[in-house]
Amino acid sequence: MAITGGSDFGWLDVELNTSDLDRLELSVLSPAAIKRIQSRAINETTAWIKSRLLRELPSATGLPRKNLLGRVRQGMASANLNAIITGKVWLGIKPIDAMALKDEGAIDSGYMAGGFYFKGGFKAVTKSGHTGIFARKSKARLPIRRQNVRIDSFANEVVRRLIPQAEQQLSSRTQRLIGFELERATR
Repeated sequence: MAITGGSDFGWLDVELNTSDLDRLELSVLSPAAIKRIQSRAINETTAWIKSRLLRELPSATGLPRKNLLGRVRQGMASANLNAIITGKVWLGIKPIDAMALKDEGAIDSGYMAGGFYFKGGFKAVTKSGHTGIFARKSKARLPIRRQNVRIDSFANEVVRRLIPQAEQQLSSRTQRLIGFELERATR
């Protein structure tokens, strides 16, 4: 059993090898049952990781859950060329555009959005009709830079906390599914 990756990579890989299963269980269960166990355990664990991330990231980042909902995605279990079954959870740690946050308006010499203060920020409409929060790069009128909120450091902290729990979840789910398949095989 292995959970690799992290916010440095942008995803988590959940992997379960047949070497993690007991030899007795391997002798009783068919290869199809073993693949079912691996796939179901990985899918359940990646779903658990996704739900935990969506619970913990809003409090860690101070951003609403709705802004993070489409960013965390679960990849279903699949086999690679070496027949190792893996599942992925994509973390979506790119910076969030300031306009996606709740607009709180201009304050002092900056702009507030979603509880974040952007020093020197202002709201503007571009020629294409797109509205955004920008800040000047220097004292000159141009160039300007689009403002965003970085969440990678917050995500990294949450992921580090979740990995040991996720490994335990993967182990317990695997054992439960092995019991289920053994009972099913002996009927």
